[in-house]
Amino acid sequence: MENYSVNRCTRCGRQLTVEEDQAFNPPTCMNCAREHVSTVKSEMIKNIAISVVLMIVGIVVIRNPLGILLAGIPYGWSALNKITPAMFLWMSWVGWLIYFSIKLVVSYFIGLVALPIKLFQWISEIVKVKKLEKSIH
Repeated sequence: MENYSVNRCTRCGRQLTVEEDQAFNPPTCMNCAREHVSTVKSEMIKNIAISVVLMIVGIVVIRNPLGILLAGIPYGWSALNKITPAMFLWMSWVGWLIYFSIKLVVSYFIGLVALPIKLFQWISEIVKVKKLEKSIH
């Protein structure tokens, strides 16, 4: 018979074994830990694939190694989405065209800063997941 802890999994609420409770912080059951590892891995693969495709497109289209920096546009765009005011919802199609054109250019420049930050976050997340994966097996 397994020895159960007083803690519950922070993801699914299942009561944890003593081993699970001691293995993870925050307290997480093995099933949720495996699911988290799988989710993070697929998210990292998707993010890296998008960045690599944008880098290749940037180099081919711009014909310059600085085209690599196109990979930062999605992260610049994402940062701008957090600060975009609601007033833009009521523009005409010409306004939208101008808005998106300006937002694309500004996203590129914000991406110059955002991409290295995202790369650091991805590497940190991969390191955490590798440690978690070792705990699971």
